[in-house]
Amino acid sequence: MKTKILLVDDEDDLEALFKQIFRRQIQTNTYEFIYVRDGKEALTVLEQQPDIDVVLSDINMPGMDGLTLLARLPEVNPIVRTVMVTAYGDMNNIRTAMNRGAFDFLTKPVNFKDLEATLDKTIRHVNQLRETLELKAVDEMKTRFFTNITHELRTPLTLIVSPVDKLLEASDLPAPYQQQLTIVRRNARQLLRLINQLLDINKLEAQKMDLVNEVGDLPNFVGQIVDLFRPSTEIKQLALTYQTDMPSGNYVFDAGKWEKILYNLLSNAIKFTETGEITVSLVQSSTAAHLAVKDTGMGIPADKLPHIFNRFYQVENSRTRSYEGSGIGLALVHELTTRLGGSIRVQSQTNEETGTHFTVEIPVSLASTYAEVESELAPTLIIDTPILINGTVGTESGLPATTPLILVVEDNPEMREFMVAELATTYRIRSAANGYEGLILAKEELPDVIISDLMMPRMDGYSLIEHIKTDPATDHIAVILLTASVEQGSRLKGFEYGADDYITKPFHMGELRLRLRNLLDRQQKLRDQYQQQLAQPDTPAPLDTVQNQFLRRFYQLVDDHLDDSSLSVEWLADQLAMSRKTLYSKLHTLTQLSPNELIRQYRLRKAVDLLRLGHNMSETAYMVGFESPSYFTKVFREFYQKTPSEYLKG
Repeated sequence: MKTKILLVDDEDDLEALFKQIFRRQIQTNTYEFIYVRDGKEALTVLEQQPDIDVVLSDINMPGMDGLTLLARLPEVNPIVRTVMVTAYGDMNNIRTAMNRGAFDFLTKPVNFKDLEATLDKTIRHVNQLRETLELKAVDEMKTRFFTNITHELRTPLTLIVSPVDKLLEASDLPAPYQQQLTIVRRNARQLLRLINQLLDINKLEAQKMDLVNEVGDLPNFVGQIVDLFRPSTEIKQLALTYQTDMPSGNYVFDAGKWEKILYNLLSNAIKFTETGEITVSLVQSSTAAHLAVKDTGMGIPADKLPHIFNRFYQVENSRTRSYEGSGIGLALVHELTTRLGGSIRVQSQTNEETGTHFTVEIPVSLASTYAEVESELAPTLIIDTPILINGTVGTESGLPATTPLILVVEDNPEMREFMVAELATTYRIRSAANGYEGLILAKEELPDVIISDLMMPRMDGYSLIEHIKTDPATDHIAVILLTASVEQGSRLKGFEYGADDYITKPFHMGELRLRLRNLLDRQQKLRDQYQQQLAQPDTPAPLDTVQNQFLRRFYQLVDDHLDDSSLSVEWLADQLAMSRKTLYSKLHTLTQLSPNELIRQYRLRKAVDLLRLGHNMSETAYMVGFESPSYFTKVFREFYQKTPSEYLKG
């Protein structure tokens, strides 16, 4: 690999000297030297050529000196390492250079053997840094992938588990349906366990997975998997054919790994085939089964074929961009095939009449002993097939306006429609497809609770929570974070941003309903507490006890203008930096009172304290903003069920 070295020095004959000393390395393309005369030129070159590995720099130069250049280098290229080569070898310059990040320091006249050794050492260090950064980038990519794939798999799984759980709760469900739905639920939960296992096996190190051999009819098993994909091929009007000359019988094979292999190959074939047909064939040789999946799709370019089994690799071109995936399917197929002692090969042409042809060869054997047959466990299909939902779910349920309003923010349309349909019988519902739309709706509607997914386009769940909880107009809204991520760090981060609750997909709809009810009950208890602080004169003053910062600010504004009978809701809304409508909605959510009602009740509660301090009824009326003592007496009696005079006597 060629090493690029930037020589920064204003001596005229240095370029010719380096070309002479390092002529062998230059001729063999081991070193490439780039020459500039000062630090400014060096920075320009480094910005243009980020692959420079080493800088050899003098100190005393016109324009920008070497020590200044050294201080600027981390901003331009944090990888490059600098060796100072200078006649200024005093201790102050050496100390300054090393403190600013110089890798080494050589003094002129240069001993070129020392320079070669120093260059070799510096280059090894830079290569190690680059490898470390590349590994870090790969680790970050893997982490993103695992987060994304968890979300991708667990969300549709919720759409299986939750409706099935709901159906099984029905008391009038016929026994045959109950039995079939129990099988569906059991296998859906098995799929969830497999997903979790997949994420726990050391970043898909498939070779470390145990073999789980079962006894079953392999040709029939493959045929069942192929049949599960027929609805998908019918949607795209593709012909799907299954051919086998393998005789039925009890074969010993790892059904789970076979299923994953065929599932990924068929999924890819359907995804990348727009017209024509897909053929699956299973044939037997003396020691192995040969599984082939052939399509008439767009094919894979020849230069990409050697890389398609690499983890996280995706073929990048204009034709494949709309089919973007995780880059894991074929890598998993390769690893599982290898773990089963088999091999996989691929032929492909970028010709829609030829397409791609995968052939997997895996050793199989017949169950030859009685014990094997006695321990037979029929392989269970655990494939998730596409779910089609026709029509949309409305959000208007005809419920009273006092019914709690729930905002569902979820980017998966099926998941969103499912939750809306389930909750619309009990609550008023609004829905949004991402965090940005959800934030707009939350500010307009001020729902009681937001149920938000975590991973969404445009604005994710974390950002949505942050906006909700830092805006005084919306910070009272409870947020349930609903996500497929099982990482403890995600839960902690969600709570740090202000989430009130956290539910992991797949979830039971009954659990979501209970958590919603608990949050709403908690909100109602707070409303009752705020009302009691005003309605019960023997309790401490509201301004001294209220915990809600917004209410405290509202009470303080009223308290500061307590004797002002012209105090208006518009003025208060302006002071609180929100519209009158938003102020009304927020106060009603917090206390179930309008702003005018809350102002009046606060004045009456303050009147109790003033009466206790010895002020008479007329003085108190004016001190709390009433224009006439008679009206004050009337309102006081309506609220506390006694007149001010009766209260004083009591």
